[in-house]
Amino acid sequence: MARRKTYITATFGAVLLLTVSACSGGSTASSAAGPKASAGGVLTVSNWQWLEPTRGDKIWSVVEGYSKVNPKATMKKESVARADYEKTISTQLGAHGGPDLVIIPDTYFATVAKSGLLEPVDDAVPANLKQTLNPTTNDFGKYQGKQLAYTWETVNYALFWNKSLLNKAGVQPPTDFASLLTAVKAITAKTGMPGLAVRNQMAEETPWWVDFSNWIDGYGGQWSKGGKLTIDAPENIQAVTAFKKIYASGAMDTGDDASAFRTKFSQGKIGMMIDNSSALTTMVGGDTNPVKSADVGASALPFPTATSANVGEWIGINKYSTHKALAKDFLKYLFSADAQKGLAAALAGLSWLASC
Repeated sequence: MARRKTYITATFGAVLLLTVSACSGGSTASSAAGPKASAGGVLTVSNWQWLEPTRGDKIWSVVEGYSKVNPKATMKKESVARADYEKTISTQLGAHGGPDLVIIPDTYFATVAKSGLLEPVDDAVPANLKQTLNPTTNDFGKYQGKQLAYTWETVNYALFWNKSLLNKAGVQPPTDFASLLTAVKAITAKTGMPGLAVRNQMAEETPWWVDFSNWIDGYGGQWSKGGKLTIDAPENIQAVTAFKKIYASGAMDTGDDASAFRTKFSQGKIGMMIDNSSALTTMVGGDTNPVKSADVGASALPFPTATSANVGEWIGINKYSTHKALAKDFLKYLFSADAQKGLAAALAGLSWLASC
């Protein structure tokens, strides 16, 4: 499998402009050439995002929109917590059961592809729609020359901060590691709140590795080169050393999983976070979150290089689904211009989607 791509981290406004400019020119022909409402049945779609406050419902409304295009089809959620997702889906697929459509984290794609658990979807999207798809991201969904999945979402990482807590601590938003460490310590000393939260538990090992890659990429390192491991490369050592300094500072939130520290951030109880940018949409705004969008700042990661990791998800069809034709018809709908615009809005315009 190809190594996960890295992208320059942008501020939210910039990423939003990229999404709008790339998608707003989508052809009406793609929308008009949508799915044929010829088959019926119940389609189950698995995703941990269905559990995300507010955002999950918005994304689901786009998925459920297929029923308007094809009234014979009924969409059904399968909600699985992110920490349990791979294990749960693997068990279901291994037993020749499970959802019809699977949202697949990038770190999980190789497992299901090599195990032969996905239905090829080369013929699911018509040629006129394929011309609008981003080849860089969608090529990741290929295995042994076959398209097994298409892009659902690709999101960069960013540094977020609570403006009020930084002001109380008397620090400016960090632009490098030295100022990050200083700010983290000052926030805890002046407010009693953790200065920084990032994933740090092996209970979330798979997403932790993706998140931690920001430190490796940010310091210009890599785990392998030319087919050989480079674990002890100087850049990697610098990245691990920097992470350890933050962890050992006594000012980092430790012992919480991502759900817990994201909730704390939404309550104004954490100074800064390094996380994928779409996660912020679940933490700010709305009636239940004390922290609003105006209370939060964001920037590129404060590391020596301008690159970050990116987190992505793909959508594929269960090989053992009894509704494969209907599932492929749904994909035609999903990658029509109108559905993609709706999905971009539901994902808060913070991702480089399949047709962007």
